Amino acid sequence: MTEDQAAPGAPTEPAPSPDAVRTQAAAWRNGLTAVTALLAAALIVRGPDDLAELHWTVRLLAGALLLAGFALLVRAILLAATATAVAPAAESASRDVASARRLAVIGLGLVGVAVLGGWLAPAAPAPGKLIQLTYDHGIICGLVSLEPEGYVTVLPDPGQPTNRITAKARTLVPISSIHGMTEVGVCEPPSTLPTPAP
Repeated sequence: MTEDQAAPGAPTEPAPSPDAVRTQAAAWRNGLTAVTALLAAALIVRGPDDLAELHWTVRLLAGALLLAGFALLVRAILLAATATAVAPAAESASRDVASARRLAVIGLGLVGVAVLGGWLAPAAPAPGKLIQLTYDHGIICGLVSLEPEGYVTVLPDPGQPTNRITAKARTLVPISSIHGMTEVGVCEPPSTLPTPAP
């Protein structure tokens, strides 16, 4: 057997020295800390505004992904810090650095999916506005739609109290018979107009 040939069972690559592993771990720790802090700052400043208009299920999913992603990034930072701070055997430190790398990639992937999903997800439908409508036959209150043509459709809102002006069912009101429309917070009969709605 010559010197150029490796002995059977011998490692193909020399094991990294503890100093080299600690240097690599310190670089990963510093880099991950900076990236995590930057992402956290960006999400604190922009995140609530970007997610506010999304459907609640999308907000919940994005929040869970962000939480999991940041948890993995913090775990990766701690592993890299452990490999840097203590003076373990090079093999153990190498494993910690490799684990930190894997966790960092997965964590950044989860944060990226959450942010991309927040950008691409459709906005939640805008809640309908309650309108109190005065027309030839009285007053009716509910959610309003301008369809079909020539009519205003008043739809019941299940969150409203039952009273004489709250729409009980889908009601078509001809536009020509409407005297006034007022946006309201709650369907309440006016005290000055005791006219019953149909």
